[in-house]
Amino acid sequence: MNEGISRRNFIGGAALGGAALALGALAGCAPQGDKPTGSEGTWDAEVDLLVCGCGGGRVGGGGGAKLGAGMACAVEAKDNGVENVLIIEKGDQIGGTTAMSQGMIAGWDTQLQKSQGVELTYDAMYANLMNNASYHLDPALTKITVENSGKTIDWLIDRVGVKFTDQIDIYYGPLQMMHNVDGAGGGFVAAFTACLDQLGVEIQKGTKLVEVLLDAEGKTEGAVVEAKGKTQRIKARAIMIATGGYAYNAELAARFDPEKAGTFGIGHPNCEGEGLVAASNAGALLSHTNDMMCVVKDYTIMSEHNGTSASANLNGFTNLPNMILVGADGKRFVDEGKKGFMSQNLNGPIFDKIHRDGMGYVWEISDEATVAAAGGKVKRGEGLEYIKGADATELAANMGVDAAALAETIEAYNAAVDSGVDREIGGFPTAKLEAPFLAVPVVPCEIITYGGVARTEQGEVIRADGEVMPGLFVGGEASCNSAYMGFTLSNCFTWGRIGAQSAAAYLKA
Repeated sequence: MNEGISRRNFIGGAALGGAALALGALAGCAPQGDKPTGSEGTWDAEVDLLVCGCGGGRVGGGGGAKLGAGMACAVEAKDNGVENVLIIEKGDQIGGTTAMSQGMIAGWDTQLQKSQGVELTYDAMYANLMNNASYHLDPALTKITVENSGKTIDWLIDRVGVKFTDQIDIYYGPLQMMHNVDGAGGGFVAAFTACLDQLGVEIQKGTKLVEVLLDAEGKTEGAVVEAKGKTQRIKARAIMIATGGYAYNAELAARFDPEKAGTFGIGHPNCEGEGLVAASNAGALLSHTNDMMCVVKDYTIMSEHNGTSASANLNGFTNLPNMILVGADGKRFVDEGKKGFMSQNLNGPIFDKIHRDGMGYVWEISDEATVAAAGGKVKRGEGLEYIKGADATELAANMGVDAAALAETIEAYNAAVDSGVDREIGGFPTAKLEAPFLAVPVVPCEIITYGGVARTEQGEVIRADGEVMPGLFVGGEASCNSAYMGFTLSNCFTWGRIGAQSAAAYLKA
């Protein structure tokens, strides 16, 4: 587990290997090391603050990383006196994972909660977030996210003009904390677009960050970007990296965490990690890059049908009361009741079994009666049928696993249901498996990443030697972990603002 990657140029040059192919022009981006590069060549443009990332196309899904941090940073920077702000965006449209989101954002002590008499405490919010994330988050940074979550929502209303509904949901835990935007993720995009237009902030679309440039003293001096196939050099005294994570780049994710090798990326297509690569090559520390959300999906659809998160969705089947997981040997290997939120607690054992078996997937098994009782909510995507078996022997033959082992597995599971406790695997199964049976091959797929560029409590990028990189800031999904489900948008908007405030102070110094 790589809690903190400290090698200065970990993913530079040849070290990037195959991941460079997924990152296009970054394949030829050599690590800077101690060599200043900013003064070499002429500048194509000059700004005070360059904000890298404000989202891509709208394709469906959840989360919010790029617009949240990038556009919040731009608004806050202008409000703090930064005159010349330029946003570059790799995609042809703005919005990114924020536009894709359901428009739900967590907060406490907001004006909307106060108006409805909803009372929550910081302690309850913090504990809920840390518990959902299995306590993998950075405590100091997470504290800032939670403390500012309500203030951020109020700022979105009062400053940006985001319109919220009156509905505040109990979601991602037992707390009434989830605020809903009118128009879902698109409501954020519309409000920020209008606000930035009013402020006169330019957004240069179709432009990807390639390299962060430093001067002879190690201060941020500018960036190399690729705009519609052409390289540009933008001089900037300060840079905000808000390029999103790397959930769509399965190759890069596997290099960060070998456990994830062989899976699929289902995040926003523009979340390929170029911001992390550019920052690392400039000397930044990366941290918690093994922390990412993976959701169990249909292996056949992902591998043979160029599947998407929606088409390969298996949430209904995975959550059936009698669903069991078996490997190539036809045997169970984990307590299926320990799914946790979004099946996160199953991912580690599944990945382990996948690598041990060498198949690229494991099997989920239930039965026809249970699926039928779900009332059509459990249906395989792409018009595919589940693998069927009139009995364990036929099912095993269709799955390609040992028939005797599978029959024994189902028998032992049903016996555990009768006794009320599973003494072999663990847990307390409640629903039996009854023939005829159904099965589907599954694999956890990467949807959101939570590790990234290390930062201070002021949003400043930390160098591999522990020092601050002057003029370089980071927020959103590109930064290391200070949020989890529910707080993703709160985290992005909050740290976009914090980065902007720090950048403004740096530029004035």
